[in-house]
Amino acid sequence: MATKCKDLFDYGIQNERSDIRVHVCPVVQRVYVYPTEEGRRAIKSGNYPKLDGYQPGVNGRTAAGYVVPPFAIRRCVCIELNPKVWQAVDFQDGDSTSIKGAKAIQLVAQMIRNGVFPLPWSVEKMEDDPDFKMQVCGDDIIVAIGSSVVYIQVKCDFRGGAAELGGTGNLYLQTAERNPLKAK
Repeated sequence: MATKCKDLFDYGIQNERSDIRVHVCPVVQRVYVYPTEEGRRAIKSGNYPKLDGYQPGVNGRTAAGYVVPPFAIRRCVCIELNPKVWQAVDFQDGDSTSIKGAKAIQLVAQMIRNGVFPLPWSVEKMEDDPDFKMQVCGDDIIVAIGSSVVYIQVKCDFRGGAAELGGTGNLYLQTAERNPLKAK
C-alpha cells in the first residue's frame, strides 16, 4: 500500500553543515566532489530547473532539488575509479535508499584511506600525522588532522553524472525531502 503525500521538509544542501559535497554516481562509475558553497551558488543562480524526486511505493513526491550539470558547479572535480572498486562495493539498482547511501559512504571512506580523495592536506601529512582521524556520522564523514577539520556530505546520486557515460547529465542537489518509509 502506498503512503499518502505530505509536505516536504526544508532539508538539503542549503542548510547542511559541510565543507565538501560528494555525489557517488554508480551508473557512470564516477565520484564528483565540490565545495558545498559552490553547489549552493549554482542553485542560487536561477539557471537550473527544480525537479521533484519520488520513491517506489509512495504516492507523491518525496524530495525536491535542482538538477545541475557537474561542471556548472565551480571547482567540481570528477574522480574515475578502477572498475574493480565499483564491483567490490556492488551497487544495485534495487538496493534501498539506505543501502545505496551506506555503500556510498563506504566507497568515499575507502577513497580517503587510500589517498585518492581530494582533501586540503597531502596524503603524506595524513599518513605521518598521529592526529589524523576519520569519523562517519550518518551521511557525513568528518576528517581531522590536529585542529583542522573538514566536514564531507556524501550522497548516492545513482543515475547522476555524465550523459555520455549513461548518466542523466546532471547532479541532483536536494533542497527538501520527506521520509514516509522511515528509511535510515
